Amino acid sequence: MMKKQGFTFIGLFLMVMFLAGCNAKEQSPEAVAADFWQAVIDQDMEKAKALASWDSVDYLKYIRSGQLKPERYELGEVLKGDRTATIETMLYSQPQGQASVKIPGRTVLLSTEHGWRVDLKETIGSTVKETVGTVFDQLNNFMQDGLKGLDKQLSESMKGFDKQLSD
Repeated sequence: MMKKQGFTFIGLFLMVMFLAGCNAKEQSPEAVAADFWQAVIDQDMEKAKALASWDSVDYLKYIRSGQLKPERYELGEVLKGDRTATIETMLYSQPQGQASVKIPGRTVLLSTEHGWRVDLKETIGSTVKETVGTVFDQLNNFMQDGLKGLDKQLSESMKGFDKQLSD
């Protein structure tokens, strides 16, 4: 009789623990993205790997190789669907308070049976696309400013040349 009560108690205890585990609140996409980028900054690749989607883990090699080495991050607007979430992300090359290169992108997350996970292929791909776009925009602005300066110098030279001819 005592043995039976002991087994019943252990069974109830295990069932309560199982249910408590099932009811544990799943992390939000924002929390997973924040944990992922903090792991990257801390160079904790095991934690970053655990937060990545299984089919995109191989893309960690691009982060591990130092090609993408942020010192801090900011998360922005979140677009959340049933199976995916996209978070505007700004990575910075230097810590807060220092002149830094901004690396824009999006952190893309997938809803899996294990909770939200970062899709590294899409995340790194968006960062590359955004960075290339930013470089082209900056180059275009530089060229526009250079052409304005050249136009101004040419105009001043022509005025000076015209003045010399009239004297």
